[in-house]
Amino acid sequence: MAPSSSSRRAEAPLLLLLLCCISTAVTSQSPTPASSQAKTLYRVCRLLGFPPALAALAKAPDPCALPPTPSLTVACAAGQVTALSVLGDRRPDPAWRTALPSNFSADALFTTLTRLPALSRLELVALGLWGPLPGAKLLRLGALQALNLSANYLYGAVPEQVARMYSLQSLVLSGNWLNGTVPSLSGLAFLHEVDLGRNRLDGAFPGVGKAVATLVLADNNFTGKIPAEVASLGQLRFLDVSRNRLEGWIPSAIFALPALHHINLSHNKLSGQLPASTACADTLEFVDVSANLLIGARPACMRSNSSARTVLDAGNCFRDAKLQRPSTYCSPGALAALLPPPQGSGAEQGGGKGGGVGMVLGIVGGVVAGALLIALVMVVVLRRARRQHPGVMALPKSPLIRAAKKGDSAKATAKMSQKIATPADKRHASQAAMVNTLEVPAYRVYTTEELQEATDNFASSNLIKKSALAQITTASFKMAQEFW
Repeated sequence: MAPSSSSRRAEAPLLLLLLCCISTAVTSQSPTPASSQAKTLYRVCRLLGFPPALAALAKAPDPCALPPTPSLTVACAAGQVTALSVLGDRRPDPAWRTALPSNFSADALFTTLTRLPALSRLELVALGLWGPLPGAKLLRLGALQALNLSANYLYGAVPEQVARMYSLQSLVLSGNWLNGTVPSLSGLAFLHEVDLGRNRLDGAFPGVGKAVATLVLADNNFTGKIPAEVASLGQLRFLDVSRNRLEGWIPSAIFALPALHHINLSHNKLSGQLPASTACADTLEFVDVSANLLIGARPACMRSNSSARTVLDAGNCFRDAKLQRPSTYCSPGALAALLPPPQGSGAEQGGGKGGGVGMVLGIVGGVVAGALLIALVMVVVLRRARRQHPGVMALPKSPLIRAAKKGDSAKATAKMSQKIATPADKRHASQAAMVNTLEVPAYRVYTTEELQEATDNFASSNLIKKSALAQITTASFKMAQEFW
């Protein structure tokens, strides 16, 4: 028996109700941005103290539906958050710890962000973040390609885990309080932007990969030399390592990198002379080597400004430029860099620091050897001159000193030793012996008592001439006869 039309009409609402229940069940079981992802983003807002830039995100039921603004961008794909960009207004100030709740934890923030597994771009700028970077949590963001945490208060070292974030293409940590050394980033094959400027980082110039196009290390405390490997970065367009403590020669091949537009090496201790053969790339628009210890003449491509290129070179010791320091100011740097290093690999450079120490020791040894050789030549010349002209090298003998044989000398010495009885006599004897030893004209110093004895107490019978200022008296000295 076929169902009636009335029974079919009664079953239709039941079927529609069943379909609605099935749809609701399926929807409740599948994660959506309105559930798990939205909750994660809301927790991020709470950890950051609900800054004004995240006001719209805190109220949005579906973050992926938010239109992008200059301060907030949320991008999604297949229901997953792929990009989170937040630009805050918490610029550096003395009360930096008050920008966030006192219980803020960078570790807790990045632990929460790991719940967004598809996140490929993360920008948290000027939000007052403080504390050390949790490297282990960053490494768990396996899809991350761009990381920008600039203008915050992050401190401590750049974690070594960053060197293992192999999908990373852009790393911007500028304007923080980071200190310590930077791990080598040469293993990041896709990394094309590195900005670590305006921190307190130190140590050697960090290594970077071949794909780097922008490299900013300005306003830090990096030391040592600019590695020659920088001259092999064929895609480098922008290089700023100003205001550090870099020293040594500049690898001249840097200026000829085919893609280079901007290079700033100012306010370092770079020394030596740029070779005359230094070439500049046609794309190079800005060169700043000011406030270093550079000497000599500038290369032809840096001798003047033009509409296509700006060159700043003041504060060096160039001999063909204006606004330069005295040559003595750069002399320590020039002495330490007598010859430019080879532009090859580390193996070709003779072992880096060992080769430099060897060069310094060689220079010092050469100077010492030269001084010894000059001294030896002078000794030989003087000896030869003495043999040829024996009388030239001796002082003239006193006419009062007569030649005596060895026997007479011995007898005279014995006689003198018998005659000397008083301390005054001994003193005069020693003076006479000294005169004979030095072979100078003989002389004698008499005491007042001796003069009184020799002149019979300046008797008038010995007076020869008398005036208002002096009188001349004859005297008789037996000691003089006995000694001379």
